[in-house]
Amino acid sequence: MKKIIFFFVLFFVFASCSILNNNSENKTTDSDAQSVFGVEWKLKKIGNKVMKYSEENETITLLMTSEPENVSGFSACNRYFGKFIYKKGKLTFKDMASTAMLCPDQTMDLEKRYLTQLEKVNNFLLTEDGELHLRKDEKILLIFVQ
Repeated sequence: MKKIIFFFVLFFVFASCSILNNNSENKTTDSDAQSVFGVEWKLKKIGNKVMKYSEENETITLLMTSEPENVSGFSACNRYFGKFIYKKGKLTFKDMASTAMLCPDQTMDLEKRYLTQLEKVNNFLLTEDGELHLRKDEKILLIFVQ
């Protein structure tokens, strides 16, 4: 009986350590946040769709500056800009606006999809390989590279 109790206790200790370790991997630190600001990020994926750019000037970008908390970039056809709030590991975008140039329907659809996903973001993760994952809760919406 003592062996069974010992194994249950041992199991719960290891399970608890595993849960704590997984939670710490998904948290964003202040140093992660500082390394995200001031960098022009290039969109690699929207959800699971890998971006394929035919020209450099098509690249969707994101630039966040920490003081003041401004965000700007290129969204496939237009330039966009606004504010962001980063507090206690949470990231949200607000007061977003853009220029109003007209582009082909496919480009406009991509731009709309990108900006819609950006509005849903509530946190981010900077991966070990340097990718910036913008997420809604645990779901990855947008992936950027430098």
